Amino acid sequence: MTDKSIEIIIPARNMGGELAKALDTLAPQLAGGDTMTVVDDASTDDTARVAEDSGAGYSPLAEVAAPTSPARSLPTGPRPTSCCHRRALPRTPWLLDAHRALHAKTDTALSCTDVRTQGGPTLAARVAAAQQPFSLAGRVGVPGRPDFYPTANLGISKQAFSAVGGFREMRSGADADIFWRIQNQSLGRMAIDTRTLMEWEPRATMRDLASQWRRYGASTAYLSGSTATSHRPPSVTPLTLTEKLRRRFSRAGRTNDATITDSVARLAITAVYQYGLRVRSARQQGLHLTRAVRAR
Repeated sequence: MTDKSIEIIIPARNMGGELAKALDTLAPQLAGGDTMTVVDDASTDDTARVAEDSGAGYSPLAEVAAPTSPARSLPTGPRPTSCCHRRALPRTPWLLDAHRALHAKTDTALSCTDVRTQGGPTLAARVAAAQQPFSLAGRVGVPGRPDFYPTANLGISKQAFSAVGGFREMRSGADADIFWRIQNQSLGRMAIDTRTLMEWEPRATMRDLASQWRRYGASTAYLSGSTATSHRPPSVTPLTLTEKLRRRFSRAGRTNDATITDSVARLAITAVYQYGLRVRSARQQGLHLTRAVRAR
């Protein structure tokens, strides 16, 4: 974003239905000078048609025959930007105005508002709603770690964005990475509107939700071992499944079948996250070991 204008970048892949809802809620909020662009990551559905019918700009990734990383769909050059995910649905007509107000102060480099993850009839939707992965509570004020916020609802000033060269191409975690690089270089502060002005539509299946959390675990491991930032995500102290079940079900009134199913599913997603973290960590350690052997 530059001055009071906003360039909205929405990365998408095979999400025509969800994309239509996001564009319909964002389009009426555009003001003079604002632009909105859908960057298509090898979609095979009607993503292009949905974008063009809405009046949004459409930009397919060049020379891409298969899905890549979400970060590749985001701008990597010196462009003013506000990122929004195709699953993110603004709840009110004030979302973009909130970002504009946050950037009215010249020392603001990053902006966000709170995002609530919706529930739903599926087990995956209930688990996601219980976890609330985009809550400010899990991103702001965490001891030992600078604040950050996901690209589902992220505003970045043109000056800060240009100074760090945009997003790195990463499968997951590019949002934390750019937040920390901007803060490490003292390019501006993070401004927050604590109102919930956006909702997130969760994955419908446990398989897709597990894939999402495995990527999150891998990105945590990458950021922990990366030399790009001096900050480290908090360490994960895993409990055994038995310990977790004992703690969960020792509470009165939490022994009905539905609660047990949801609780086991949540534990399974946590285990997938830790698996992704450990696999990526092991790979990094193996790479470091290889380098050390070659150096001898």
